[in-house]
Amino acid sequence: MSVTLSKSKYLVGTQCPKRLWLESHRRDLMPPVSPAQERVFSAGHEVGRLARERFPGGILIEEDPLRWRDAVVATKKALEDGAKVLFEPCFFHADTISRADIMVRNADGSFDVIEVKSNTGTKAVHVLDLTVQTFVYEGSGLRIRKACLMHLNSACRYPDLSELFTTADLSVEVRAYLPEVPGTIAALKATLIMEDEPSVRLGSRCTNPYDCGFFDYCSKLWKLPSPSVFDIPHLGADKRDELIERGVLALDDIPPDATLGSQGERFLKLYREGRKEIALDAIRGWLGGLRFPLYFLDFETDAPAIPRLPGLGPFGSIPFQFSLHILNEDGSVVKAEGFLHEDSSDPRPAIARELLEQIGSEGSIIAYNASFEKRVIGQLAEFLPELRPALGSMQDRFADLLDVFRKHYIDPAFKGSNSIKAVLPVICPKLSYKVLDVHNGEDAQVAWSELILTEDPVRKASLSEALKRYCGLDTLAMVRLYQYLIALR
Repeated sequence: MSVTLSKSKYLVGTQCPKRLWLESHRRDLMPPVSPAQERVFSAGHEVGRLARERFPGGILIEEDPLRWRDAVVATKKALEDGAKVLFEPCFFHADTISRADIMVRNADGSFDVIEVKSNTGTKAVHVLDLTVQTFVYEGSGLRIRKACLMHLNSACRYPDLSELFTTADLSVEVRAYLPEVPGTIAALKATLIMEDEPSVRLGSRCTNPYDCGFFDYCSKLWKLPSPSVFDIPHLGADKRDELIERGVLALDDIPPDATLGSQGERFLKLYREGRKEIALDAIRGWLGGLRFPLYFLDFETDAPAIPRLPGLGPFGSIPFQFSLHILNEDGSVVKAEGFLHEDSSDPRPAIARELLEQIGSEGSIIAYNASFEKRVIGQLAEFLPELRPALGSMQDRFADLLDVFRKHYIDPAFKGSNSIKAVLPVICPKLSYKVLDVHNGEDAQVAWSELILTEDPVRKASLSEALKRYCGLDTLAMVRLYQYLIALR
């Protein structure tokens, strides 16, 4: 049976052979691509387009990936015609297809292979990516001089995008991996022709280097309990994998000789004893340090790969929304107007002014993971020097509600997490993100991206309301958690 691999299948198979088999034989089990994933893909395409602009005169091999044989022919012709630069040239060797993002012919007849990625650094998977490409190209008769990664330059600042990219030469790392490629190809081909799906345990491979869409499917096959070893806090991937390889998934089955670390041991002890650990004195101390009125604040930010606002670099933070609930000393709660920017202009001046208008000069500012909110305000102060003193005065007023649930209130029902989305369903089950159209920060970014571009007033109003409800729940949730902690006293 003839089996053809692609570069992407090679990378999938090295992450997990079962994932490779399922993607090839059980595509019906693949979850749909989420809007957030589609946005990432779209950003990657735009980064690729901008990278090609750095090589004027390059020839794009346009044939569809399914017509790879035609692409091989078109690539061969372009090279025979003397092309100096090719975009997505296609080669086939050892039953494996590979298409480089950019290939440059050197004066001595050798070639440089350039893979373009929409991130700001190199990863091990990028070396693997370039290695299989180099194997295919050299097997096709080319002489590869360099294997390079072209990625976004974190030092670049809008509006000057002349240095948006930087290039890392990974040739040495690629050469070190090359001898492993033939054996890996043979193993992956053997996997693909299996009649039955391979049996592969759960583990760190499920999320490294990428999240696998079949995790829920495999979890059901392995009857993954809840909670499980995946919920042990701060447990290293190697330690978790070691437990799983021993057949341990349930917390009740963890052997006495397992090394879980101090936080993991505490979590397991509380779970087995069926209790919570609540340090009342510490919680009372935290609450006693607050000053009224209390401002419960949450920001939503975007971080586009390609910067579009002054002073920002790749993945620079754009705060576009905040929600604010105010709790007065008499116990009354006021939902402030908050802020949502609804067009494509720079939201930073307006959001800074509204922040200063709605938050008074006295009282504690409470956030969940306050370092994020403080960083947003600090960046606003840096960008808006005229508002720097007023914004800077907010920094010392913050109190972090996360600290309570990280240090003083430990409940195994949180499943090893202390995020607000893990804590809230346990303590305040009547409040739920599940009923919202926007469920998390990534959804918020997608919704805002559409909001500022759509010209449909009905759609715009719907997106605006969805974002306000989501961000508003974040701050209302903090109010409810605070009230719960007060009741413990």
